[in-house]
Amino acid sequence: MSENMSFTEVLYRMQDIRKVWKANDFRYPEGLKEEYDLLVAVRRERVNSFYRDDMVCKGRKEGN
Repeated sequence: MSENMSFTEVLYRMQDIRKVWKANDFRYPEGLKEEYDLLVAVRRERVNSFYRDDMVCKGRKEGN
């Protein structure tokens, strides 16, 4: 499922699942918890790849 989703689609789907979770008194419907956990893992891997590839701002450089 998440293999062919764009990164923005992953974020939007996570947002949709959180809305459903909140509307259901903070309980996940059947199967949604597993889907959300998978999407979180995909998102964490994406963020970790930014750090590995040195694509994040690390703050102000000294000496300027």
